Formats: sequence, structure tokens, C-alpha cells
Amino acid sequence: MDHLDEISVEELQQALAEVEGNKPTQRLTAAIAYKNGVTQTELAEWYGVQRRTIYSWLQRLETRPLAQAVQDDHRSGRPRKLSENEQKQLEQTLQQPPTEAGIDAPAWTPALLSEFLEETFDVEYSLPSCRRLMKEAGLSYQKPRRTAAEAEPEDRDKFHEELKKKRREMDATVVCLDQTKKSVQVEPRAAWFPRGTRPSVELSGQRDWTCLLGAITEDGDRFFSRFEEYVTADHAKHFILALCEEFQEDLIVVLDGAPYFRASVVTDLAARDDLALVRVPAYSPELNPVEECWRQLKDALGNRFFGSLDDLNTAIDTALDRVSIPDMSNYF
Repeated sequence: MDHLDEISVEELQQALAEVEGNKPTQRLTAAIAYKNGVTQTELAEWYGVQRRTIYSWLQRLETRPLAQAVQDDHRSGRPRKLSENEQKQLEQTLQQPPTEAGIDAPAWTPALLSEFLEETFDVEYSLPSCRRLMKEAGLSYQKPRRTAAEAEPEDRDKFHEELKKKRREMDATVVCLDQTKKSVQVEPRAAWFPRGTRPSVELSGQRDWTCLLGAITEDGDRFFSRFEEYVTADHAKHFILALCEEFQEDLIVVLDGAPYFRASVVTDLAARDDLALVRVPAYSPELNPVEECWRQLKDALGNRFFGSLDDLNTAIDTALDRVSIPDMSNYF
């Protein structure tokens, strides 16, 4: 462990019981999670900050007394604001994605801007003020259109044409396949909590996980299988054969380019008269409706503590029973 070797979890928990305020609480809970094996990168994702911010929190805890380290440095007088030149520089920065400023984020948010202003210009702006700055810089709140990163338009067209061709040739049911992995580690998610409270989630030092293969049909059927090991080509083969056995009719199986789906034990199945395989082009997860099932599963498991892998599996089974199967006509 690179940080906090001289500080015990018990010391951090004692400090947490004595502090007040969101920031000190956040910094101490992050430190406790780090001591329990959560990486700085994972913590940055949990708290919606940059990895360098997590690094800074841990450094302060190492070099200062705990009670002082979790508090912001005192700034005397009225907080300084941006100068005219700094304002122009900021507007130019906001016209580019955060990655151009060295920040690993896809788009600007008020919280991200607040952090950027404090680290770059040493000024503090509230979230409403950050929204105002973003509007003044010509930004507006929009929902981005989903497109495939690095996907070739020709490949997408080819996929659609191949699927249409198979449907013309075969009186078959279309089945979409995909895989995901879930860990007993809690996934903090934004949610609604009473004002004035300090929402928190329990952390576990366990690292157990499970993998899932999922399949849905255009008629709304669902099939899921769990594995306490990484999905292999043999898993994929037997899963597809189980689908053939279940339906007892021709199937068009839509799957991606994962290595276990490209193995010969899977591709050889296409020699069957009752089965055709159609591949989603690379970088096009939005073409596979099973991804929507995984999104719903992620929402259902968010902010929940699982004491064991059995607890996680039970929650997964319950959530998958309640998944709303997406309409395939919206995908292809």
C-alpha cells in the first residue's frame, strides 16, 4: 500500500465519529475504503472526482494530524474570484472537452468545474455559480446522442443488412447475447436522501464476484446464467446449445466480438441448420439490447452492501426477474 501505512483503520474510524461536515466525512470514508483495498482509481469513480484529488486527500492524511488533514485550509477574507483574463481563459477551456485540460471526464459538470477552478485558479465557486459560468461560456445542458466510439458506419450498415438477410432466409427467433461481471463491492450511486444528512454506504474488504451470460428475445423471453469464474468459450457454447434445446426452432443469435464468442467451439455451431450467428460490429454496444438489462441490474444493485457472494447472487436473481426487457425494434 502506497499511503496511510502508519495510520490504522481504527484511527480513521475514530476520527470519522468525531468530525462534522460533508467534506471531512467524505475524505475519511475514502481513506477507510483505501485501507480496505479499494484503489485510488475506484475511489475517484465512486466520489466523482479526479484521481489526483484522491491522491491529495491521502497525502494530507499522511502529513498532517487527522483532525486538521480532513479540513479545508483556512482562507482569510472574501474568497478571490476570477480576473477578466482568467475568465477569458476559462471560457476557452470550457469550449473544449475536459480531456483537453488533462481531466479524465467526457463532459463538464458544475462539480467538475468547481474542482477545476479551485485547483487551477485557487478560487471557490458554488455549484450554482459554476452553472452560471458555464452558461456564460456558451454551454447548455443537453443529453448527448448515443454513437459508437470508433465504429465504422460501413460495419454498422453491414450488420443491419446481414441481420435482415438472415431474417428473410430463416423463419427464426432472434436472440441477443451478452456478458457482464458483478462484484460484492458496493457501487455508490446518486440517490435522494433527506437534506442535512450524511449518506454513506458500508464497505467490504471482500473481492468475490460473479459473471453472467444473458440472452433476450424479440418476444420478451429472458435467460440468464451465473458463473463464479470468467466466461469461457465452453460456457458460451453450452449456453447457446441450451437456448437451441429450449426453443426447438431456428435461432438467429446476435453477439459481440468477445474472444469467447469468436472461439472455434462457438463459431462451429453456425454449421447447424437451425442456427445462425450475427456479430455486432466493434465499438457498438448500443446495438445490443442486453446492455439495457445490465444497466437496470446496475441500478438495482447500487448503494447496497453484500456480506457474501450468496447475498449478491440472491440480489442479482431478484433484480433480473424484475428487469424490463427492451423492445428489439428500437435497436435494429
